[in-house]
Amino acid sequence: MMTQHDVASQALHDPGLIEEVQFLEHWIQLGPTQTGWVSFVARQGRRPTILLAPDRETLIAEAHKLIKRRIAERR
Repeated sequence: MMTQHDVASQALHDPGLIEEVQFLEHWIQLGPTQTGWVSFVARQGRRPTILLAPDRETLIAEAHKLIKRRIAERR
């Protein structure tokens, strides 16, 4: 029987594929998967939000939107 890998498995099992970017006091960790890209977005000491996108550029744009929305909600 074949096992089906979860969407984040490729990025999580090969740390060399994971990038880290800081944006407005948040960390974005992102990497490729078998079906697109996955990111984990969080502030220091907070639980991450997982985002999925078909490509790196879309993923970063969506992460930036999420972070800006979170900051606006805190005000």
